Amino acid sequence: MPPLVPGIGFWLAAIILITPRSSPAQTFSGVGERAQGMAGAFVAVADDASAVYWNPAALAWPTGSTFDAQFGMAEDSTFFGVGLPPLGLSYYRLPIVSASANRQNEGSGKAEIRPSATHNVGVTINQTVVNGLVIGTTLRLVHGGFEDQPDRTTVDLDLGTIYARGSFRAGLTARNLAAPEFHTGDGPFALSRQVRAGVAFAPRVRPAGVHGPFTVAFDADLTRTAGFDGDLRDAAVGTEYWFGRGQVGARAGLRWSTLNDPDPAVSGGITVALPHSAFVEGHLTKKSDEDDPEWGAGFRFTF
Repeated sequence: MPPLVPGIGFWLAAIILITPRSSPAQTFSGVGERAQGMAGAFVAVADDASAVYWNPAALAWPTGSTFDAQFGMAEDSTFFGVGLPPLGLSYYRLPIVSASANRQNEGSGKAEIRPSATHNVGVTINQTVVNGLVIGTTLRLVHGGFEDQPDRTTVDLDLGTIYARGSFRAGLTARNLAAPEFHTGDGPFALSRQVRAGVAFAPRVRPAGVHGPFTVAFDADLTRTAGFDGDLRDAAVGTEYWFGRGQVGARAGLRWSTLNDPDPAVSGGITVALPHSAFVEGHLTKKSDEDDPEWGAGFRFTF
């Protein structure tokens, strides 16, 4: 079979599965301190263990490291991932919210907000199609539920592809392809299928560190995710630079909506090297309509 055929079949299957689902759901965020410090412009970068979330195919594109393990946490999310070029293992917890559609019966005229979270355990594998082109998938067990309703464990699937030529990269990721459903008082709630594309210029020089010297990236959602005030569809631009032969990494990014009000959010982050190939890192994100910034912190071990 010609090597390009598996790649074509891979994305034909993804296109068949990607149909609109109307439900407020998780958007691309909450995983990886580098990714969040770059405002989520990471689909074509994803050269650490957070690739299991951002782009499963990128895990196969080593850039000076052969092993990466990281732990990160924020106010409402947790991530742990381990990555080798052919294989990744991950656990992450991300928030979800549902709103009651039965506003009249509840009397207030407002939607009742039901917060919850999903717990995801995943295995990531990838395959080189032709030189420079890789496809990958993360198969996940997803556990979640809402108050006063039974929890549910189901299976979900993410697909990704990345193409690299020199320092240029292009990536595409499709998440939640099984659109897992959970029970609410008003019926089933499904996680929306999401597709995101990205491009990046990411030269890598070993003396500048595993991820240095710099990266410039742009991402854009290709699908809409239903929200309480209308659909969501974002774009993001981010950059990263490493100083002192890879001892300190600084990053910044901007995310905005490509529908109606831009509602911009500015992000920044830093990574500092410790002895024995360890790093500590963190990020802050300030949204235009919120007073307090979101934060996250993590620890990473890379060699």
